[in-house]
Amino acid sequence: MAGINHTGVTDFLLVGFPSSRDLSLLLFSLALPVVLLGLMGNLGLVVLIRAEGSLHTPMYYFLSHLALLDLCSCCTVGPVMLQGLMAGWVTLPSLACALQMFLFAAAADAECCLLAAMAYDRYAAICRPLHYQAAMPPRLCRGMVLGSYMAGVASGAVHTSLAFRLPLCHSRILNSFFCDIPPVLALACADTSLNQALLLAICGTIQSVTLLAILASYGLILGAVGQVGLCRAASTCSSHLAAVAVLYGTLIFMYLRPEGSYSAQADKMAAAFYTVAIPTLNPVIYSLRNTDVKGALAKQLLGRRHMWGN
Repeated sequence: MAGINHTGVTDFLLVGFPSSRDLSLLLFSLALPVVLLGLMGNLGLVVLIRAEGSLHTPMYYFLSHLALLDLCSCCTVGPVMLQGLMAGWVTLPSLACALQMFLFAAAADAECCLLAAMAYDRYAAICRPLHYQAAMPPRLCRGMVLGSYMAGVASGAVHTSLAFRLPLCHSRILNSFFCDIPPVLALACADTSLNQALLLAICGTIQSVTLLAILASYGLILGAVGQVGLCRAASTCSSHLAAVAVLYGTLIFMYLRPEGSYSAQADKMAAAFYTVAIPTLNPVIYSLRNTDVKGALAKQLLGRRHMWGN
């Protein structure tokens, strides 16, 4: 740490990286392919859905926006984390730290809302197949996506603006690898009870309401198909359920706990899993078990091959 250059009094110093050089290089060699896979997987999924006409359905419309949110998470945190693993520390100006916090929080809450919209889409497809087009018109799909983004932006703006209005009279050294809300609040010398209350209220409301909507949708699906159609419904919804379980489990652990139960090391591991692993896992989860996506990818690749062959 002796070689750290404090470039400005308004910079945040991220030091949540291993002190061992060998361990840092090992983690960098593991994180780099994961981050690149997340970037390429989500970008490829967006491009494939937009390019392939057979995927122009509500389900894949929502999936393309889920991939965009995961791409945002990868781009927001991944490069800073890789830089820190190489150097051992990262300095971020206050504006860059605030922007990173805002984008991360907005993407997380918007993703929860989008997963709820995807659950409703699965309910309409399975329980109302004859009226599916009427139940999921393009206008409603666009409204759900827009509402998800608006909820995420509003939540991120509230948490970020309130966090950066606090006086930071302690050091600006963050024991984290990105500017997350709890580590920044820990630097404040003022009362953060309002921030903590709003964090629980806003994030708790978004996560609770969307999770209840997801559970209600799948409860209605289960009630409609019964045991006979359970296997078919499970194969259709398993990818979405896996994404929901991974995301909500991590978010609840990270944000919906009492203030005194935060642990820097545990939170760093959970944050690394959410910011790096989940955006990489989602394209894999939705692609490996999805014959439509695999068929569309094969069609696009074969079309490119024939085009180059001619």
